[in-house]
Amino acid sequence: MLKVAHIAVSVSSMKRAKAFYCRVFGFRAGQDYKIAGLGLTICILKKDAVALELFAFKKPRLLPKYRRELISDLKTVGIKHFCFEARDIEAEFRRLKKAKVRLATPMRVFDNGKRYFFVKDPDGSLIEIMEA
Repeated sequence: MLKVAHIAVSVSSMKRAKAFYCRVFGFRAGQDYKIAGLGLTICILKKDAVALELFAFKKPRLLPKYRRELISDLKTVGIKHFCFEARDIEAEFRRLKKAKVRLATPMRVFDNGKRYFFVKDPDGSLIEIMEA
């Protein structure tokens, strides 16, 4: 049987990304690992059963413009985003807005009645927040 081991996110600044994911979503940062030949630093962040693996290169390529908006990104083949569930989505929406996290969409409703919205991390990567 397989289970998801971690989610990987490439970031432009390890310090900024760790601060964001720890402050906003409550992750705990582990030790940084360097792969000198690649100019790469890796850090695993953990929260409950979720592991988020951050990659920071000395010379990163920034997220292309066409990937910065939800609808254009969804049309591009490949992995799109990850999602957190919220028991109280209204409170979570207010909390993230108050924390000045960039909102990518307003609160929306799926056909099944569940509400959701998207935010962006400091590099513009999309993160979905969905009603549990």
